[in-house]
Amino acid sequence: MEQRRKQIVVIILIFLFLIVVGIAYMTYMLDRVEANTNNSIETIVKNDANSLKTEIAEQKAVLQEITNEILIDNIVDEDKIFDKYQRSNVTSNFIRMAIMYEDGKTITNDGYEVDYSDEKDNFFSNNEIHISENRISKIDGEEINIYSQAIEIKQEKIAILLIVKTDSYKDIFSNKIFEGRGFSYIVDKNANIVVAANIDKESGNLIENLEQDLVGTSKERFKQNKNTIEENIKNGVSGTRTMQTSSGQYYMVYQDIGANDWAIVTFIPSKAIAGEINNALLTTFILTIIVILIIVAICVYIVLANNKKQKQLFEYAYIDPITKKGNIYYFRKAGQEKLDKEKSDNTYVAVLDINKFKMINKAYGYKTGDTILCGIGEELEKILGKESLICRYSNDYFVMLFEYSEDIHKILNKMVRSIENLKLDGNVYNLSVNVGIYKLEEADKDISEVMDKAIIAHSASKGDVFDKFYIYDKQIERKIERESKIENEMHKALENKEFKVYYQPKLYTKTETLYGAEALVRWEHNGNLVPPNEFIPLFEKNKFILKLDAYVFEQVCADIKGWKETYGKELIVSVNVSREHFLDEHFLEKYRMIAAKYDVNPNQIDLEITESATVEAGIDIIEVMNKMKKLGFLISIDDFGTGYSSLSTIQDMPADILKIDKSFVDRIGKSEKNIIDYILNIAKDLQLTTIAEGVETKEQREYLLENGCDVIQGYYYSKPLPKGEFEKYMKNERKVD
Repeated sequence: MEQRRKQIVVIILIFLFLIVVGIAYMTYMLDRVEANTNNSIETIVKNDANSLKTEIAEQKAVLQEITNEILIDNIVDEDKIFDKYQRSNVTSNFIRMAIMYEDGKTITNDGYEVDYSDEKDNFFSNNEIHISENRISKIDGEEINIYSQAIEIKQEKIAILLIVKTDSYKDIFSNKIFEGRGFSYIVDKNANIVVAANIDKESGNLIENLEQDLVGTSKERFKQNKNTIEENIKNGVSGTRTMQTSSGQYYMVYQDIGANDWAIVTFIPSKAIAGEINNALLTTFILTIIVILIIVAICVYIVLANNKKQKQLFEYAYIDPITKKGNIYYFRKAGQEKLDKEKSDNTYVAVLDINKFKMINKAYGYKTGDTILCGIGEELEKILGKESLICRYSNDYFVMLFEYSEDIHKILNKMVRSIENLKLDGNVYNLSVNVGIYKLEEADKDISEVMDKAIIAHSASKGDVFDKFYIYDKQIERKIERESKIENEMHKALENKEFKVYYQPKLYTKTETLYGAEALVRWEHNGNLVPPNEFIPLFEKNKFILKLDAYVFEQVCADIKGWKETYGKELIVSVNVSREHFLDEHFLEKYRMIAAKYDVNPNQIDLEITESATVEAGIDIIEVMNKMKKLGFLISIDDFGTGYSSLSTIQDMPADILKIDKSFVDRIGKSEKNIIDYILNIAKDLQLTTIAEGVETKEQREYLLENGCDVIQGYYYSKPLPKGEFEKYMKNERKVD
């Protein structure tokens, strides 16, 4: 009997022990699930905030670009402003543009007139870009937000408005992935609702709405923490709360966007994330009292269910929903794990992007654009192998970590060819890509640092139509740093007139009298000259050359006018025309207006076109040159003989002048004169004036004189001179030693 009693006591103790262990374990599991859930949903909402921040930044940049161009051109004409809008790289989210005047009268680019006089002060309060709360359009009743910026032109204040559908912000939110039961708000720093997604209640103050909706202990806790939540939202502090409403329990996650003093507040039903696990835990508590074996079974079930939930949350946080491959967060996580292990001597990180992918979306639609992105991911996996780490970085960017033991140029060429001629479902999509790549070294331990180096190499290749990929080296890093410094200073340098026009004299070969000059730009920065080969190629790449060329052209016109008035000289001055100008159909009209402003006859200006630009793809150079001739400008083909123009092409060009490149002049005296003879004969047959550049010796001058070259330019007569020194040269008309 005593033994049985002991056995019963032992069984009871074991039963109680197992219950205590089970309760402790489940408490631990609940805490772990809660922690993992909070971390994962915070990552998801942070991704939403980053996406929205990027979207707002891009749209602000568009408005800023348009207002900058309007201010630069000093135009108030509605049609011209709207024309700039049509020709700008505007995202497809903007549905229209409008101009608001100080009385509230507003004109849209699609012909509507709207009265905003009752709220005009909101748009003219300051010169910063303002984004309105969501509102109903007075034109078509759609829900919209308005980007606006007030500017002053010719003592008249106007506001430039770009209108975006509110739905374009709603589509950014991840709440759809929570079975459509989640909902999100964009709120201002005072918690007033700006945009609401996936919920009927779309206005008012979020805090006040919450206070009405909460029930039970959640309502009491909220009252105690109300001030803390308000302060967190106002100060951009992120956080997660669990709240009970009449419709169930929700996770409330608030995350600062980092733009426009906005924050995202997302409500995720706990049932959409952890409902299954919570039910299982509750069942386990009940069954534990009945039988220990069921407790064990339920614990196993909890583990499996938790793994399933973790997998789902992992996909939400780390998997790109379009390509089904990893996102940038996964790349950093998995890439770092690979770096922490022993890596091979042939490990690479590469960054690839598609140039002008927004135009592809516009041409084919977003669905096809997403299909193309998926196809690119699959094609990269075929080329690099499934063991490689391939992730969608952002938008149309992909980042890769892979091993390759052969010549890296081989696989890069294959990659570029395959992606630029992407075959999907029987269709071929002609894309343009740029790739930056970095080969890991033994000392590389941080995935972010090696990725940054691949991005640096990619930046060197971006926009280059010939070199599709760049491999990182120290020289590229120094070049990027130098280019970044130049780009940070170029606009201010133009405002401060640091760019100076130098003139290199051109003399008639026979008489050695002054024919004219070539205008060359020099950058005088902090007392030093920045070499042209450092900034001209960069300016051509980032399009700043368009502003610089226009600045030089106007300075030349002003100088020509001054020389005529002061010295009675009417010289022919040549100015370089970058090939970027040929993509702007209005640049010739701008040049004509500048020449007219200074009363300069266009036949005093020689527009120099490099031979390579005459065969640029997509440019009808003959049509452009005919327009130049019609306006009265002279035209010269620069560096003739170094490019790819055929004789038949030259014959069709309405050019006036052929310039012989210095590389041919340098051969004089080295028994290689036949090319110059050939060019001179062509020019004579076509009745073109010939100018030889880079002449430095008397022997070269004598040869060119004997063979009928019309004009000479080079150090034999003079180096490029600042304006003051050129005027002395012009006045004396003598050779400078």
